[in-house]
Parts: sequence; C-alpha cells; structure tokens
Amino acid sequence: MRYDWDFGVFWPYGWAFARGLCVTIELSFLTSVAGTVLGILLGPVLRVRGLSWWLLPFNDIARAVPLLVLIFLFYYFPYRDLLGISAPSPFVAAFLALTVSQAVFTADLVRAAVDGVSRQTVLGARALGLKESTIWRYLILPDIVRQIAPAMVAFYIGNIKLSSLASVIGCQEIVFTARVAMGQTYRSLEAWLIVAGIYILLVLPFAWAARRLERSEWLKRRT
Repeated sequence: MRYDWDFGVFWPYGWAFARGLCVTIELSFLTSVAGTVLGILLGPVLRVRGLSWWLLPFNDIARAVPLLVLIFLFYYFPYRDLLGISAPSPFVAAFLALTVSQAVFTADLVRAAVDGVSRQTVLGARALGLKESTIWRYLILPDIVRQIAPAMVAFYIGNIKLSSLASVIGCQEIVFTARVAMGQTYRSLEAWLIVAGIYILLVLPFAWAARRLERSEWLKRRT
C-alpha cells in the first residue's frame, strides 16, 4: 500500500495559516509577558506573614487546575447573568486562562527564588550601609532572575505549544485553521504535518536559546 501525499491542496489556505500563525504568536507573547509580570509581583507577596497562609493554598489550587479547564471556565462563565457584562471573545478567554496559568507558576518560582537568595550577601550589604532599594536592584533581583531564567524559558516554550488549546473555543490560531482546512480538503495527515512544522520553527529558537543560557557564565554566577 502507498499513501498518496498531496500538500498542494493547502496552498489556497496559505493566508489563513499565516493569520493563524500571527494569532498564535500574539497570544503566546501577550500571555508570557502578562503572566510573568503578574507572577513577579505576586511571588514576594506569597512570603508575607498574614497573607501566605491563604494565598499559598489559592496559588496551589490555581496551579492544579488543567489549562483546558481554565479556558472553559473563562469562556463559559455566565458574565452577563452574574456581572452584567458581555462574555469575552475566544482570544481574550484564552489569554486570561494562559495568563493565570503562567502567573501562578511564576509566582511560586519567584517565592522560592527569594528564599534562595544568599542571606550572608544581603546582611553584608546592609552592614556596608547600602540602601534596601540598592540591595534589591543590584543583589537580590539579579540573583532571582538567574535562578528562575531557565524555568521561565521552558514556560515560554510551553505557552507557545499550549496556545493550541485555544482552538477548542474557536480562537482562530494555527490548529483551528488546520481543522477548518482538513474539513474542506479531507487531508488530515498533511495538515497536522504542516502544523507540526510551524510549531517546530516557533519553538526551536527558544530551545537553542535555553541551551545557551544554561551554559552561560552569567547564569552560573552567584551573588
């Protein structure tokens, strides 16, 4: 038996795949930025006495919920009935779910990284009379960034791949476009190979960058 390969049937969908690629990149980029910023802000708060006892369990619960379930919750939540506002678009619902997922994982990384900063270095800087803002800027924050950088790059790669889940609620990214094309061409294997190729081109630069980061002297340095 021989399979009759035919990628040519997808040429008319070239612009549709290009638009889907733009949506995938936009969704991945925005959620990575927003989730990182929120996570960095939330991480130190998880260590505050009086707040950590209820924030940490809430953060763990949010981390335990599968991303697909978060997407469904944000998309099917009865906004108009309970809040009196319109439901978000598929893109916005996916953005919110991915951002929450990124933020809670980033917050836990930052919390652990703050605990991992050398106490002796901080105490020595204080003994020299350095201001707390200076200590945070030049000692604590660089050390935190070095600790979380490899995991954050892995999360960014994950965001690119997990953005494909947005197709289940109609967000018109790459996988959604491929499914529409498959329904009209009846060529599923070729469509999925095209999708796989696109994701490989998107992810490989980040994977190579992560390897270079792991070998860098900057990452190995400790304050």
